[in-house]
Amino acid sequence: MRIMIVDDHPITRDGLRSALSTSSEIEIVGEATNGEEAVELAREVKPEVVFMDVRMPGMGGLEATKLIHEDNPDTKIILFTVEESRAAIHEAIRAGVSGYLLKDVSATELIQAARLALEGKAVIHPTLTRAFIEEVQYVEQRPDTPLSRRESQILQKVAYGATTKEVAHDLGISAHTVKTHLERIFEKLGANDRAQAVAIALRRGLVD
Repeated sequence: MRIMIVDDHPITRDGLRSALSTSSEIEIVGEATNGEEAVELAREVKPEVVFMDVRMPGMGGLEATKLIHEDNPDTKIILFTVEESRAAIHEAIRAGVSGYLLKDVSATELIQAARLALEGKAVIHPTLTRAFIEEVQYVEQRPDTPLSRRESQILQKVAYGATTKEVAHDLGISAHTVKTHLERIFEKLGANDRAQAVAIALRRGLVD
């Protein structure tokens, strides 16, 4: 199995490399420290499975996953992270990952995860199974709700860094109304906060 490791922490990369190297069926073909490096390296070494961190400086794991899949849809990407929020799971599903593991798994579990991914089977950390099932059902049942014109205006200004007060002043509405709109925007996009809402909106082309 041709494996690539992507994580910005050297200690985590060392741990992953050591754990995966215990299996004679695994070949570590490359390591990257962020999403940009991962995309370029994947084009060069063509890994079968990528163990990818979610939060990294610059391009994160989810965006890198989408770009790697554009180059090679057959590459299996397993998120390996400490992030276990509902929003993170939502984005992972949308990105089309092959698995989602927390960083407390054993070497045996990592190797088995790579095997299962290559067999086309989903690999989910045991503590996240219920959350994944619920999120898949939520995504399938909820249609993509378009933002209203006012919500789009507010999100665009937030994307440019405007505060609640600045948005309220620019649009001639109260700060309370802006907050209410933001809550609705978060709900529609499946985001927990402004930064995540902007990130999702950028990926979907909802803001410039």
